[in-house]
Amino acid sequence: MKNITRILSAALALCLLAALCLPARADGTQDCGAKLLAITFDDGPGKYTGALLDGLAERGVHATFFVNGVNASGWPETLKRIVNEGHQLANHTYNHKNLNTCSAQTVAYEISAVQALITAAGGDENAYIRAPYGNANKTVKSVVTAPLIYWSVDPEDWKYRNAETVRSNIEAGVFDGAIILVHDIYKTSVDGALAAIDDLLAEGYEFVTVQDLLLRRGVTPEAATVYYSAKNNGINLPADAVGEQAFDESRIEMHWGYAAMKTCLDYGWMTLTDTGEWKPNAFVARAEFAADLARFAGIHTLYPLEGAARFSDVDLTAEDAPYLAWAADSGIVAGYDDGTFRPEKTLTREQMAVMLARYYARSGVTTQGSLDFADAAKISGWAVDGVSVCVGLGLVQGDPRGRFLPQSRLTRAQIASILVRMAG
Repeated sequence: MKNITRILSAALALCLLAALCLPARADGTQDCGAKLLAITFDDGPGKYTGALLDGLAERGVHATFFVNGVNASGWPETLKRIVNEGHQLANHTYNHKNLNTCSAQTVAYEISAVQALITAAGGDENAYIRAPYGNANKTVKSVVTAPLIYWSVDPEDWKYRNAETVRSNIEAGVFDGAIILVHDIYKTSVDGALAAIDDLLAEGYEFVTVQDLLLRRGVTPEAATVYYSAKNNGINLPADAVGEQAFDESRIEMHWGYAAMKTCLDYGWMTLTDTGEWKPNAFVARAEFAADLARFAGIHTLYPLEGAARFSDVDLTAEDAPYLAWAADSGIVAGYDDGTFRPEKTLTREQMAVMLARYYARSGVTTQGSLDFADAAKISGWAVDGVSVCVGLGLVQGDPRGRFLPQSRLTRAQIASILVRMAG
């Protein structure tokens, strides 16, 4: 049902977005401008998978895990963690056999045995499949009832066992829409993959699950069909159109953040999107948060624009320009060394904390709390004091595992909750 629901949601999103006039390219196609990658991990879980999940969480990255039954059966809690942290759990057969040499009955067992483990962990009821060695003949395809996911980037991490080689091989092969193959049973693979992710994030790539990669590129996954990649062929949907960020707004009152968002909308601290939607699960950009904070502070759109002019990439005719000018004049935002503000760049938790600390510093509030987070060492040096202030004021807290997740992104609903806390 989960797969079916997400596919139907994506199909509906395609129709709605056409009507809502997404930014269009010259040829009339719809393109949100995102560069997408799906990184996948095979043969686990194993003793390095926990560290990998920690690293992905710190970076706000989602991945797809193609698990083997012989390994997965011994790591049930890790399987649940994969699902609970927003990753895609997928099927790599039970014994990692060459399915081309197996009978239909054996193929069915190899797949169904792993599917049972995935279902027990809360994963998709008809999980995507990756046949070992990429071997899937007619017999295999006659049995499978889910899409077959192959790859377009293979760093041969199983062969080299060297983190730097894995890193460079991944980066040498990637392209927009690529599916990357790595194995989380090797420490060198985990280290190399995380290093490559850091570099590729800096280049503007966004990491998504295979399922979301296909859906955001307008591909309706079909059973027994092989997919190697999902290039941008004209449909390039934003994150909040599919997957975890999508939400049926006819049920908005059922969303956990509804009360906080309604309060913020009623007081004018937040606004609906340009298309008149709540988008509670949409990630917040830097400019959007600055505008929310400015409206919370009572700043009007007539505020002088000079402060925003210091940023080379801020459109002074944009609706948020007066709010950015106020934030700059107030010392709440400073921009980057190259003179840009990067208004559309997604806000991270540590960036938000610094902006809030500067906001309160204007009133002489510098209360600091103890950074007892399990990942406190991951907080950037420039953000430590800001996070401490937000902890002291009770504005932020850790996740169920006691982590702050400084590089994770924030949704509109989460920002609304913080503004309500600020209002007391």
